[in-house]
Amino acid sequence: MPTGNNLYKSTILLLILVTGPSCSVEKNTGMSRFFHNLTSQYNIYYNGLESYREGIDRITSSNRDDYSMIMPLFEYSNPDAAQSASSDMERAIQKCSKLISLHSITAKPEIKNNEPLSEKEKEFIAMNNYNNWVDDSYLLMGKAQLILRRNEEARITLMYNLRESNDRNVKDETSIWLSRIYADMANYNEASRVIEEIETASMADELLPDYYLTLSDIQLKQGRFEAAADHLDSALKNMKGKREKARLTYILARLHEATGNTIEAEISYRKVLRLNPPYEMEFNARINQAGVFDVETGDTDEIEKELKKLLKDEKNKEYKDQIYYAMGNLFLREGKIEDAVEYMKLSASAASSNTTQKGRSYLILGIYYFNQRNYRESFFYYDSAVVFLPADFPGYPEIYERTVNLTELEGNLYTIEREDSLQYVASLPVPQRDLLITGIIQKIEQEERLSETQGDQMYNMGEFYENQRRYQGNVEASGKWYFYNQAALTFGRTEFRNKWGERGLEDNWRRINRSRISTNLMQEEMNPGVVADTSAAATNRKSREFYLRDLPLTDSLVTISNDHIADALYNAGRIFQEKIPDIEQSNNNYSSFLSRFPGHEYVPQALYNLYYLNLEADPALSESYKNRLIADWPGTEFAMILSDPEYFNNRLAKERESEELYNEAYAARENENMELAIALCDRGISQYPESELIPMFRLLRVYSMARTTDERTLKVELLKISADFPGTDQALRAAEMVEYLNREIPELKVEEEQAIAREIYNTDLTGEHYFIVIVKTRILEMNRLTFDVINYNIDNYTNENFSSRGALINNSYIMISVGPFTDRDQAAGYYNKFQPREILKNTDDIEIIMFIISSPNMEVLIEDEDPDRYFLFFRENYTELK
Repeated sequence: MPTGNNLYKSTILLLILVTGPSCSVEKNTGMSRFFHNLTSQYNIYYNGLESYREGIDRITSSNRDDYSMIMPLFEYSNPDAAQSASSDMERAIQKCSKLISLHSITAKPEIKNNEPLSEKEKEFIAMNNYNNWVDDSYLLMGKAQLILRRNEEARITLMYNLRESNDRNVKDETSIWLSRIYADMANYNEASRVIEEIETASMADELLPDYYLTLSDIQLKQGRFEAAADHLDSALKNMKGKREKARLTYILARLHEATGNTIEAEISYRKVLRLNPPYEMEFNARINQAGVFDVETGDTDEIEKELKKLLKDEKNKEYKDQIYYAMGNLFLREGKIEDAVEYMKLSASAASSNTTQKGRSYLILGIYYFNQRNYRESFFYYDSAVVFLPADFPGYPEIYERTVNLTELEGNLYTIEREDSLQYVASLPVPQRDLLITGIIQKIEQEERLSETQGDQMYNMGEFYENQRRYQGNVEASGKWYFYNQAALTFGRTEFRNKWGERGLEDNWRRINRSRISTNLMQEEMNPGVVADTSAAATNRKSREFYLRDLPLTDSLVTISNDHIADALYNAGRIFQEKIPDIEQSNNNYSSFLSRFPGHEYVPQALYNLYYLNLEADPALSESYKNRLIADWPGTEFAMILSDPEYFNNRLAKERESEELYNEAYAARENENMELAIALCDRGISQYPESELIPMFRLLRVYSMARTTDERTLKVELLKISADFPGTDQALRAAEMVEYLNREIPELKVEEEQAIAREIYNTDLTGEHYFIVIVKTRILEMNRLTFDVINYNIDNYTNENFSSRGALINNSYIMISVGPFTDRDQAAGYYNKFQPREILKNTDDIEIIMFIISSPNMEVLIEDEDPDRYFLFFRENYTELK
């Protein structure tokens, strides 16, 4: 006998079989409406809804929240979690589309008599669709499209449903989800408008949580945490289900914490713990509860004991970094600064995969040292913070900007210390210098022995920086710091890379610029006569040569070193004035610059800066800098600004005059009076040489010359503009015109290249030569082509000791060299016999050029990286070769 459920299904199936054949969607009868609604609800829509729910379950199980951040309200906002449900959502969309296409009833029902219709009958006749599940399907489809991040499709779907639906509850829910779409698209005004049009007084109770969550989401995405918290609190009051409630209550606590409402934050964290959340959430709630604890009125000893208890719990082994951070934060709020710093360092150095927490710990240390005006320590920690913190971390742009400023400052301070140290050591008598270097080497060897005894202990960022700064605290005027720091730096970085490897975050991993590959490598491979100093002694930090190589042991090297110091002192003063405001440090660096380099070209600007830097704090000192600037540097613009109150007004008046003259010249050109336009431009250039409009005068002059001047002259003038005003719009336009002329008149480009080639290449063609073949492709295998040449040499030049080398140059062409040849004639003989199409396999459709080149010109070619340019020089100077 069938069970109740099976009997119900059997009855539905029987009804479908009986009524189905006569129920076309073209007819709108009671029977057809019954059939299509029944089929839709218990077959297609049911299956689509099940797929959607399965997808939501997958999202819930795969979502991994970052508890250190304010989490998104909706778990599907996590792209990785949403991706896990993609097949379920696609199936839901397919089912909805099927229902809409097969079971929509849009035909109007027949009216059997001419009696007046009641209001209810009029409403029925006015319906857009007589299948009650079509609007539910559009709603479900829009939800799935949003989760799949097809925002525009979802918007169109829900907009249509909002217009066509007959069901008040469906329209309200559609508005809620449409508002979420606009919020996801950052169209917050439209998101607010849509959801605020819902009449909440008559809204179904089951929609209230989603309504308030959406309002909260709109505010949260705009960083309005207080308003977001208010709406989220309203959502929670209307919500059931412990899991979702625990997660949203945790977010509420984080919002209260972000707004500084620590009392409400602590209350919310307690609520989370009472909801029996997953362990990771529970742990983070306890940790964060300690972070908002009121140290003024509460028992801090009790909180400290609880944190230490968590620290001993084996389950929390991977969370030690967070516990140390919480303890450091507690000590910081208690005013126990030394303890706070110690625990923040423990947090940063703890073994953990939680990079965000590591970044937070480094950030706290960076802020602490910055406020202590210990900018070098601050730089180290800020530099690490930007590596580990995610780009969406609150305040990240400001953190990154400060890191960039500290990096610039550190670079200049390091230059000053380095060059002073090198000059000091260079000035020592040789025996004393040797003794100093011996002591450094012994220190390095001691460090290495210490490292070996540590075995396989974890090397972390904290230890890396400790090594990097190991000798910094004992710096003396002797200049030992530079060398010792180099040793510690090298040791620290080596150990750090052994642990962490070379980082892939090229934009963020240390602010050190990635240098281009030096041409020395090519010079070494292509020209044995030019080899960079890469000997073991010069690169081994335990050799004397390693420390002697950078010492300024000649007057010219001392001059270069002093230039570095002068630039660094001035730049440090400017950074402290403009980017890291510290008047005292700015004064110190500018003053040191002035005392050490009184005749430097930057002195007028330094005096000018010092005048304004001290204008409020020390007017008398400020006035002394002004008087010194006017007396010692009277002709400079800085002196004229301070000595003549009308200087700026006069300058502005001249700019206005030059602008009027330019407008007059422009109008003359527009009226095709080119002669007058050129004359006015010449007048502007001569009368207002300091004007910012000079590049515009120059370019307008060239435009006006175009009809009466040949292309070569135009190109010369355009090239002058590009050279004289690099980086300006006028230089860019001039370059575009030059490119156009080169394209339209190729011989102009050839002439330009020939002129450059004559300038850079040496016409003394005696001495050693090389044969070069250029294969203009990067597709063929370079080693195979090189072997083709080697095989040719073995077969034809058995008694010669030629070296054949290949290289991929500029990532665009293959360059193979053969040589060296004793002189031009021997290289020419090889050139005349070499048949590239026969020797180099699979190159029939590839452009090949070949030439011979002297050793000095080979160095130029490697640096210039333009074989076509040299080829013009070759054809002009080796006329005997075809």
